[in-house]
Amino acid sequence: MSSIGVRQTAESNSAAGRSEPGRLASIGQAAAERLPSLLRPSGAERTGYAWLVLQFALKDFKIRYTHSMLGYAWSVLNPLMFFVIYYVVFTMFLRFDIPNYPGFLLVGVALWNFFSEGTSNGASALLARADLLTKTVVPRQIVVYSALLSAALTFVINLIVLMVLIRITGTPLTLTAICFPLLLVDLVLLTLGMSLFLAPLYVRYRDIGYLWNIVLQIGFWLTPIIYLDLMIPERWRWIVWINPMARIIGDSRRALIYGWWPGLRGLVLTTLMSLGVCLLGYVVFRRRQARVVEHF
Repeated sequence: MSSIGVRQTAESNSAAGRSEPGRLASIGQAAAERLPSLLRPSGAERTGYAWLVLQFALKDFKIRYTHSMLGYAWSVLNPLMFFVIYYVVFTMFLRFDIPNYPGFLLVGVALWNFFSEGTSNGASALLARADLLTKTVVPRQIVVYSALLSAALTFVINLIVLMVLIRITGTPLTLTAICFPLLLVDLVLLTLGMSLFLAPLYVRYRDIGYLWNIVLQIGFWLTPIIYLDLMIPERWRWIVWINPMARIIGDSRRALIYGWWPGLRGLVLTTLMSLGVCLLGYVVFRRRQARVVEHF
């Protein structure tokens, strides 16, 4: 079924005054009609699924600010306030002798926040859409994709705020900044892989959510976000070497803040690690997705 057909179904449901959950379920059902195989959807069906992912992501993003007085302004104010707080604390009270520390800090915080929000939302995505998944026949991974896209919308706003603040602090962008998009691709692959890995496990074992929050808190301090990796004792630096988030953040700082070219070997290794995590998550999700409905 084409994306136009899916849009028409959604519009007719809205005109009929259906509730939001019912409308989304109808969209998913319409996208799944004439579905020959969940594993091999046609081009038109892929378009319908992509549109469905976008609608889920936009809905989640809108709900986040629906009942607040400032509305979407919080999408800018929230990251801005956190950046300012981190900046004040770690430049006035806990000073590190790091060149251009404001930019150094803000890049690390922005990238880590996306990873944290994306994996947390992705892990709970199947359970959050349990009603839809039990009533319609759609590829279950699309709800994970939509959760990641919702986090990406916030991340784009964070990046805009980040670039403005970097500009204010007087950090010039050099040619090395062209490496940053590649590192963002690595970040998305890593976040997607962890989300696909955690999502079916979270449905079966609800403790996964609590455990992952603890892992994220520990990871924040083990990853050189507020400090320089050279501050870590040499015998423990292997933790940074095997940590793909530390590698992504470190190379992003080199490219954006300091104007250094990241090492080619390091970039390739980071990409391979991110691809490996993404592939592992995909395999785990494919093997466990068939039985997740039993645990809703």
